[in-house]
Amino acid sequence: MIRKTMRIGEVRTSIKLENEFWSYLKEVADSRGLRLSALVNEVAAATPDRTNLASTLRTFALIHARLRSQTLQNELERLSLAGNSNDLVRVLEACPLPALILDAERGIKALNRAFALWLNLDAKATIGRRLDTIMILRGPNMKEMWASLVDGRLGRAGFNATYVSPGKVRTSQALAIGLGGGQSELARRGYVVMFETLAGRN
Repeated sequence: MIRKTMRIGEVRTSIKLENEFWSYLKEVADSRGLRLSALVNEVAAATPDRTNLASTLRTFALIHARLRSQTLQNELERLSLAGNSNDLVRVLEACPLPALILDAERGIKALNRAFALWLNLDAKATIGRRLDTIMILRGPNMKEMWASLVDGRLGRAGFNATYVSPGKVRTSQALAIGLGGGQSELARRGYVVMFETLAGRN
């Protein structure tokens, strides 16, 4: 927990939040060209009846991340169906959830910063590795699921993913979207995978 003191309206207020929430709120503020205190004041002003500002800020961050994630999922699906990879990496990097682009054999072609931070992996050393050599993937008829995604019979599919290393376990519900055929190598055949409902222990 990190405590920050800032002026909310006319009152100096101390707010205590987990570092992950402060980081996300700072990212939102930066993207809008605001100072962090200005964003906090905006959230506080929009919810005057809420007495617990820390709780209000957590709720704002979660709703913002959920909406942003849904928007980016839709954009990734649109790009994959169109076979257009020009903006695929840009959208992937903007996604607040851990996300990957895989080739047809599930080798990692690209990963976003959120994925590298989530599992504490070296991004350069991770490129080229198969996803199922890094994580345990579980779901019904996985082989058929991957095949159906890449040939267009399925638009999206979910499965469970678990990462285990000494002293660390990370579990997630994952969403896979098949990539349509395109002119670039990145979009010829493969998948985009986003990891949701993250949980784990150190």
